[in-house]
Amino acid sequence: MADPLFLGVDGGGTGCRARLETADGVVLGTGRSGPASMRFGFAAALYSVMTAAQQAVRESGLGDEAYSRIHAGVGLAGTGIRGARRALEDWEHPFASAWFEGDGYMALLGAFAGGDGGIVVCGTGSIGIMWRGQTVRVGGYGFPVSDEGSGADIGLNALRLALRTLDGRDDPTPFTEEVMAKFSHDPVEIVDWMDRASSTDYATLAPIVVQHANAGDERAVSLMQQAAEQIAEIAEALRKRGAPKVALVGGLSEIMQAWLPDRIRPHVVPPAGDAMSGGIILAKRKLAAGD
Repeated sequence: MADPLFLGVDGGGTGCRARLETADGVVLGTGRSGPASMRFGFAAALYSVMTAAQQAVRESGLGDEAYSRIHAGVGLAGTGIRGARRALEDWEHPFASAWFEGDGYMALLGAFAGGDGGIVVCGTGSIGIMWRGQTVRVGGYGFPVSDEGSGADIGLNALRLALRTLDGRDDPTPFTEEVMAKFSHDPVEIVDWMDRASSTDYATLAPIVVQHANAGDERAVSLMQQAAEQIAEIAEALRKRGAPKVALVGGLSEIMQAWLPDRIRPHVVPPAGDAMSGGIILAKRKLAAGD
C-alpha cells in the first residue's frame, strides 16, 4: 500500500494556499489561488481550494494518482455561516479523506504545533481564537460589524478619513490624497465602488495606510495605532480566558507586531507554524483516530 500524503490548505478572504507533505514532513509541492471564503459562495471557495491543491500536486510530480493517497486538512474562512458545514461535508472531493475547519482554528493548530495558546488572526479579517475543550473566539463576526484591526477595517477607516478631507472636516495629507486619487477624487465613484465592494476590496487600501504610516504621516500613524490597539485588546481577552501566550498570524501579522502597545508585547510569541501546518496536524490526528 502506498504511503499516505498530507495536504494542508489555508483558505482565507484574500487568497488560498496549499502545501503537500509526506508523513514525515517533507514538502513535495505548494500551490496558491484566489479567495476561498465561504462568504463568497461554496462553488467559488472550493474552486480556489482545488486550484491550489492541483498546483501542489503538479509541483510534486506525482500525477493524478496521488489524490487517492492524500489526506487533507482544509481551513476556510466563513465556515460559521448557515449551511457552510453541511455543504463541505457533502462535497465529493477527490482525496482519500478530508476534514474541514475554520481557517482560524487551523492557524491556531499551526501556531502552537497543536499545543496550548491563543492566536489573533490579522488579515483581511480579524479574530481571536483559543481552545478550551471547544473553540473560544473573540470577535471575528464579519466585516463591517466586527473584524476590528483587520486589513478590511483599516481600509474602511482610511476611506472614511479621506472622505472627511474632501469636504473640509479634516486637512488633507499625502496619505489621504493617495486614497482619494484611487477614486479620481470623486465621491460618486467612491459610493459606486462601496455598493459592490467586499472585505477583500477594502483590505486593498490597507497597504497605503502602512506605507504612509511608516513614512510618518500623522493620519496614517493614527490609524495604525488604532488598529494595533484593537488587536491588543483581542489578545488581552484571550489572556483573560487562560491563553498562556498569544501569537499573531495572518498577512498583516508582522506589520501589526511593530505597532503593538508595549503592555502586550511580553505575552506575544512568534508562531511555530502556519495554517497549512495546522491543516496537516488536523489530518494526521483525524486519520490516526480513525475519524
